[in-house]
Amino acid sequence: MKFKSLFTFKYARVVYGSIILVIGAVAMLFPVIPLGYVGVFVGSYLLHHKVPFLGRVMNWLRKKDEKGRLQRFEDKVERFFQKENNP
Repeated sequence: MKFKSLFTFKYARVVYGSIILVIGAVAMLFPVIPLGYVGVFVGSYLLHHKVPFLGRVMNWLRKKDEKGRLQRFEDKVERFFQKENNP
């Protein structure tokens, strides 16, 4: 239960999104670590609710996604960051 509370506090998305975005940006500087792009994408997704530019990018990506992959990813993230008391 304590582990779950690490991801459900009020600003969890902002804190973890910022951390992942910074780590991804730093990892992009080193060509040995190819996961920097993934970190930037995941961090941007977590922050798109608070940063208007990222929100517009996510809306554009939703329009381009014909197979619904982004919606499935959003559903998984929402379940992960869902409050403890909500089933």
